[in-house]
Amino acid sequence: MTASDGIATRPPIAQGAGLALALLGLINLFNYMDRVLFSVLLEPIKVEMGFSDARMGLLGGFAFALFYAVFGLAMGRLADRTNRVRVIAVSLALWSLATAACGLARSFLGLFAARMTVGVGEAGCVPSAHSLIGDLFPPERRAWAVSVFTGIGSLGSMIGLVVAGALVAEHGWRMVFLYFGLPGLVLALIVPLVLREPPRGRFDRTGAAGQPPALKPALAELLGSAAVVHLLIAIPFFYVTVGLATWIPAFFQRVHGVGVAEFGRSGGLALGLGVLIGTFAGGWLANRLIRRARSWEFRLPALAGLVCAPLFAATFLVADTRLAYGLLFLAFLVSGLGMGPSMSCMQVVAGPHVRATAIAFMVFATSIISYGGAPALVGLISDLALAHGLATDGGASLRLALIVTLLPPLVSGLFFQAALHRRRRIDPEL
Repeated sequence: MTASDGIATRPPIAQGAGLALALLGLINLFNYMDRVLFSVLLEPIKVEMGFSDARMGLLGGFAFALFYAVFGLAMGRLADRTNRVRVIAVSLALWSLATAACGLARSFLGLFAARMTVGVGEAGCVPSAHSLIGDLFPPERRAWAVSVFTGIGSLGSMIGLVVAGALVAEHGWRMVFLYFGLPGLVLALIVPLVLREPPRGRFDRTGAAGQPPALKPALAELLGSAAVVHLLIAIPFFYVTVGLATWIPAFFQRVHGVGVAEFGRSGGLALGLGVLIGTFAGGWLANRLIRRARSWEFRLPALAGLVCAPLFAATFLVADTRLAYGLLFLAFLVSGLGMGPSMSCMQVVAGPHVRATAIAFMVFATSIISYGGAPALVGLISDLALAHGLATDGGASLRLALIVTLLPPLVSGLFFQAALHRRRRIDPEL
């Protein structure tokens, strides 16, 4: 077989891809670890600063997510045009400094600015990393590679929940931000020494990616694709469960009366292990199912969203704390099954020359809807429920708000299926 026969003659993965994926996963671990801190420390921050649920929802959601979204688009364009490794290294240094700065904030505006800067820094991680993965692994292994990348990041969520919960009681929430933020600066110095920039478009049928188009043609190409548009709804709706996690420690503290450290040991472990096991299992399962039918890259997250939403609802409704922890584990395990495949879907529908831009659009939509809108909506609904007598206390109002916000992941499968249907018109092999 000759080179003209296509991708079958190319190596199964790029040289050094395993080491690169491990380092990218470690960076994502810091990404998730620093991001989840606010949810663990939400109640202590609220008590000390005297903020309402609506204000805490803004800090936990939009302060981070709005700037994560907007700068994600810029970082995606930058990653399509320049060295992606440098983008990741600088981004890591910025969000690590900003995480540490959260511990120094003395006002709502100060904390908002620090959280905003965390969002700006973390915006450079996912688009660049996904674009690198697309050039390190062939299409049939990308869902697995993205799942590994996401799964290692999920380990960061568990570390953040468990370790921060243990540290806050003895050291206070301010010092926890410092402890978690500063080590990322060391990793940022190591990244450009170890990680190398691979050629773009190596594993794509069209060959090398060439120069990316200008912004306007890139936007026209992406938003002119119905499959891309459907995924820009499906993926954020599915990831609303991740946005709700901002309030889950507060829910257990209010409804079940557990302390921050106790939740870290039990609830944090249940949540973190659920996401971790689910994400790795989802990558393994997707890898096997896609060999039989490539459509499973779309169908697996669709099923995960349909099943996990009732499990989350049950978590919020049961009275027994241990049972609630068990259901929390199952809910995040099922949600985790679809995380890697859901994001790798975008690499199926976007060409290599606009891939990072497409991922940046996905990050934008996910930030606004999942990481920003969902936590802010929960806080707003909770305050409104109390103000209008729909709930008797903060725990009941928060439960109501969390259950109402489960609708998007429940219906996300409809949009994954629509994206699959549209893509099949171009690629009948799906």
